[in-house]
Amino acid sequence: MAGEFETPSISLTGNISANVLDFGATPTTIIKAGDPWAVDVKWEMTGPNWHMVAGTWHVHLNLESIGPGPELSLVDFADPNCQNQALPSTDGKYSCRFDVPGTVINTGVVQHQSLPMKLVVLLTYVDPLGHRGPIAAYYEGPIVQFYEDHP
Repeated sequence: MAGEFETPSISLTGNISANVLDFGATPTTIIKAGDPWAVDVKWEMTGPNWHMVAGTWHVHLNLESIGPGPELSLVDFADPNCQNQALPSTDGKYSCRFDVPGTVINTGVVQHQSLPMKLVVLLTYVDPLGHRGPIAAYYEGPIVQFYEDHP
């Protein structure tokens, strides 16, 4: 005689946030062109069964220009925790950082003395078999303004 599995009802929730850091200053969204800057990304999964989800997280950071300007993927500046971060964690919380060098947004890229760009963070999930799963998030961040400092 065969028996049946009892399975829990899966209930998950999550949140994601990002914080822009201008080195040598408090967190800010107005950055001098040519200066290095960073983005700290934090997210978590909660619910009664969050610890049952296994796989890896993948985090991407993009800048979308508002008006004329570049569209940038900043994945090359991610720390190792941003790609293939194993889950579950011990507490359902995760983080990673993007350190962006000043060469990415330099004075040659900034037109009309300033360049406004929207920050967008994308979080995707890959299960242990390599399949991309339906667990995902995005954070539509602040407008980051890069300015030229010409006398």
